[in-house]
Amino acid sequence: MAREKERTGMGMNATELADDAVFSLAAADPDRTLCARFLPAPCRPAAWCVLAFHNEVVRALAPGRSGAVAGPMAGYIRLQWWRDVLEGTRGPEHELAPRLLALVEQRRVARQTLLRLVASAEAELAHRDEPDPSIAQWRAMLRDGAGAVQRAMGEILGVQDNNILLRLEACGMAYGAGALLRHGAVLGRAGRFLFPGPVEDLRREGQRLLAELAGPGLARSWRAAALPAVLARRDLARGGEHAGHPRGVGDRLAVMLAGMGLTRPF
Repeated sequence: MAREKERTGMGMNATELADDAVFSLAAADPDRTLCARFLPAPCRPAAWCVLAFHNEVVRALAPGRSGAVAGPMAGYIRLQWWRDVLEGTRGPEHELAPRLLALVEQRRVARQTLLRLVASAEAELAHRDEPDPSIAQWRAMLRDGAGAVQRAMGEILGVQDNNILLRLEACGMAYGAGALLRHGAVLGRAGRFLFPGPVEDLRREGQRLLAELAGPGLARSWRAAALPAVLARRDLARGGEHAGHPRGVGDRLAVMLAGMGLTRPF
């Protein structure tokens, strides 16, 4: 227990992490961390915090390693802990928690958006062993997971139009669909919930979601929140030859070129 508190930061007296420490926690998600670099500088620490939190939530989906609590129950306990923190029924005894709560209190990110990330992971734990999961269940998890991450980026940028935020959710979902095409085999071996259908149906789902993002009304200053669409388009257009491989320079360069085109107005 003492080692666990030291590792997670539970029981720490410090109420905040330095921005570089939060970035280190966020960097376990290299794609979205790269995209978030092109947000306006004042928004980046909040983005690192959301991505670090998402990584913490996803860790709850790994098989339980505790000798006392194993399997999905370990994940449920971890997720319930975060739900209690966000809802204010438990103290913020985690290094990220005070910063997350500050974002909520400052109305920079909606509490419900963060709770949706928890709900998505809870739903995956509930549905992963079902004999015949539905595409509707998969869509709901993706919207509350990858979709909510990009909604949070929009909220950090100050987007208040719910139609725009829904389009950003579609961007996040498209990125998630592309990531499944790329990493599905690895995720499957880890016991993660995969798309309940053939690969080509998954590809069509991702392309439909990209179409939801397209259209007028996405102000230039908000487009940085949609940069994962660059990677989604590339992943959804590929065959299986890139599956399981790290991203190449071409993918990163595509994001950088798109992002650099957005930074001048900031």
